[in-house]
Amino acid sequence: MINVGIIGSGFIVPHFIDAVKVVKGYHIRAIGGRNEKAISELKQRYDIDYCTTNNDDIYSDPKIDAIYVALPNGLHYETGKKALLADKHVIMEKPFTVTYDQAKELIDLARKKKKIIFDAVTLLHKPNFEKVRELIPEVGEIKMVNLNFSQYSSRYDRLLKGIILPAFDYKMAGGALMDLGIYNINFVVGLFGSPKKVQYFPNMYKKVDTSGVLVMDYGKFKVNAISAKDCRAPNYFCIQGDKGYIRSDEASSVIAHITFTDNSGKSRSFALNRHDELPHYHEYDVLKKMINANDLKKAQELNKLTLKTIRVLEDSLHSGNIYFK
Repeated sequence: MINVGIIGSGFIVPHFIDAVKVVKGYHIRAIGGRNEKAISELKQRYDIDYCTTNNDDIYSDPKIDAIYVALPNGLHYETGKKALLADKHVIMEKPFTVTYDQAKELIDLARKKKKIIFDAVTLLHKPNFEKVRELIPEVGEIKMVNLNFSQYSSRYDRLLKGIILPAFDYKMAGGALMDLGIYNINFVVGLFGSPKKVQYFPNMYKKVDTSGVLVMDYGKFKVNAISAKDCRAPNYFCIQGDKGYIRSDEASSVIAHITFTDNSGKSRSFALNRHDELPHYHEYDVLKKMINANDLKKAQELNKLTLKTIRVLEDSLHSGNIYFK
């Protein structure tokens, strides 16, 4: 049994707990955070052993094996570092960190401590993502990749009224690229590796990008990736080649259904994921197996992909003149 301490009480926490309950092999030992009411309610709802407003209680708890970091983006680095120094495995919500240097430091520390630090990117561990990878040769020479991940956020309404929550707070490294665009980056880098060049064209409001277009140049093909929290649109991705295309009418984080269509118009569809009602199921099934087997080698291979992704994220932000200072 993997005993987990949660730090944070945001909307993602119930999704995490629901997923690990179905995966099995996890026990939620503790939850910590500043919002005493929220963590108390989560404790009662999920029968967690205890809650605390002092996160040091979680770092020092000898019964806790892993710490799940579910805090605003700007707090990931310092929280992950404290957890590793306390000899805990770390489950890091996306985006892993704000900068490449922070990610590299944490990954190096995890290697030194012989602990697993896991980038909780749900899409990378889904069977449909692996099917996309298998189908890519069938599209022929890739020409274009297009992605749209747009969700109108109720927090945007509050932003317009002057109420700045972490998702739109530049001091907490908020914004559309950090929240939704990171999925598009993970999807593309997970399939094709690092691009030759990136350029982000953001729509800015109060020093934060509320939407934007990221162009990734791979030489022989280009990627156009939209992420938006200030408007809605149908979400999708499409990989276009000279022999066919792969398409999903869902965001890059979901990939519940994919279709390959060749140039003759013949199509094949796939829906291989388990528990689509629990989008985080597969990643925590993978993590459970890694922790139980102490598979540091696999963890470090995944960390290499994390570093590539965070490098692209940081370069993209800077290309759009976005700095969290």
